[in-house]
Amino acid sequence: RSLMEAIASRSSDDVVADAINRLEKLDPSGGKAATSTDLGGTWELIYSVNAEAFSPLLNLPQPIRPTSLQLLGKDAAQSVGEGRVAQVLNFPIVPLSLVLSSGAVPVPSDPSILEIYPPFRLEAVVATNNRFQFVESGSDADFRGLNGRDDEAQAAGRNLYKQRYLETSG
Repeated sequence: RSLMEAIASRSSDDVVADAINRLEKLDPSGGKAATSTDLGGTWELIYSVNAEAFSPLLNLPQPIRPTSLQLLGKDAAQSVGEGRVAQVLNFPIVPLSLVLSSGAVPVPSDPSILEIYPPFRLEAVVATNNRFQFVESGSDADFRGLNGRDDEAQAAGRNLYKQRYLETSG
């Protein structure tokens, strides 16, 4: 509850990080969130420490800022295919969604970490599910280059995401 209050009251990143750290110690998945079927579903991004690095679109003014959803498991399979995950930006004023998808698997040595891997695919979905593919890239570096990332970002290692807490009680 204190995490949600910190986010809602627009507390500093340090306050939010402290609330996350306290919550992580109570992780119902026991550090195995990346391998849990409970991770599957559609999740809305409600907070990000560095949203502008993740997607500059998330810093648009509220009336035109897209909502950011993550699709995993069956929800992702229905939208982008089996074994893939998706990041979906839904725009509020126009019937447009941008869908970035990639492969994803739990890291065998750590059941709390998901590895995101190629092929990376960026699509636009307009109106009633008319899909247009902009990009499909077979490597991290190529995709980062297409995103206009600098040389350092293009040379970065694998995309690993630690699932620090997964509520499993419903």
